[in-house]
Amino acid sequence: MEMGKIFTNENTQTVPQIALTDREGSPKRVVLVIEGEIVGDNKGDDASQEHGKELMLHALKSLKTAKVVPDEIILIHDGVRLILPESECFCCWKDILDREIVVKACNETLFYLGKIPEDPRIICEDMADLLQSMLTADRIVRL
Repeated sequence: MEMGKIFTNENTQTVPQIALTDREGSPKRVVLVIEGEIVGDNKGDDASQEHGKELMLHALKSLKTAKVVPDEIILIHDGVRLILPESECFCCWKDILDREIVVKACNETLFYLGKIPEDPRIICEDMADLLQSMLTADRIVRL
């Protein structure tokens, strides 16, 4: 018996069960979830927190010219603070939204903070709806 002809007389085509791209090679639905204002864990010192803020700023700025971008960015918990004018990352959102990346912010967190996004293109959704977006994504990247 030849390899590739185990159960049929024809060559067997191997297809991954969960593919990151479809047959034409284009990526499936990718969601970026941001849970905090910094990248990484805060080690409890100011230097770690400042470095984490710097990394987040660079990550969001890179989306302006990146070749591969997520289909959606979901902001939950402290990540919602990134869309507020007092955030150092506030300047990045116009460029991200101009690239037609869908940005969603958690309603419950916005209500808790007593804020609403300044850019009307940012979609405010309940956590239950955001969870459905995450559960139906083909790939989730977490910052």
